[in-house]
Formats: sequence, structure tokens, C-alpha cells
Amino acid sequence: METREAILEFQYAEKMKSGLIIGTTLLDQMASLKKEDELSGGKKVLVWYLEGLLREIRIADHVLGSGRYADLERKVMEVIGRIHMSQFQEAQGSFSEAISLATTTCQAAMNFLLERKLI
Repeated sequence: METREAILEFQYAEKMKSGLIIGTTLLDQMASLKKEDELSGGKKVLVWYLEGLLREIRIADHVLGSGRYADLERKVMEVIGRIHMSQFQEAQGSFSEAISLATTTCQAAMNFLLERKLI
């Protein structure tokens, strides 16, 4: 790993992790909606948000050119599918797995940068 690559990977992984944490908060809020029309609208908005996050993941994967974000992309697509099926508990579990994937990617880049005393 080169320094430039580590910096970019650290930046993108932190961005993905932050986006996923926001997504879990949105899921919690959405799941608390009681009226069917509100829940339907909440699901649409959360899916739109996650589709935007997917675009960010694909950009990161393209910039780094490594395929490192393929698992994260699949996991976010799984979250979207679970939301469509109103499987909110399972979606929360998939969110947790996605956050773990982003954290692992971030940790490797951070370790590289720490070893070189860049952060």
C-alpha cells in the first residue's frame, strides 16, 4: 500500500462508516412510524439515501481500483432489499455487518498511516 492510497482509503472508509451510522439512525426512526402511509414514505426516503451511499461506495471502489468495496456494496444492497420487505430487524443486522466491513477497511489504512507517523 502506498501513502496516497492509504489516505484515500482511510478517507473513503470513514465516509462510508459515517454514512452507514446515519442510515442505522434513519432506520430506527423509520421503524417507529405507525401510520402505513408514513412508513411507506419513510422506506422510500431511506432507500433513496442508501442508493446515494451506494453511488459513493462505487466511486470509492473506482478511485481505489481494488474491488475492496464489493462486499460493502453487496451488504448495502442487502439492507435495501430487507427494507423493501419490511424486515427491519434483519436490516439492522445487515447494517451492523456493513459498518464492520467499513471499519476493517479503515483500520488497515489507519495502521499504515500510523506506522509512517502521518496521523
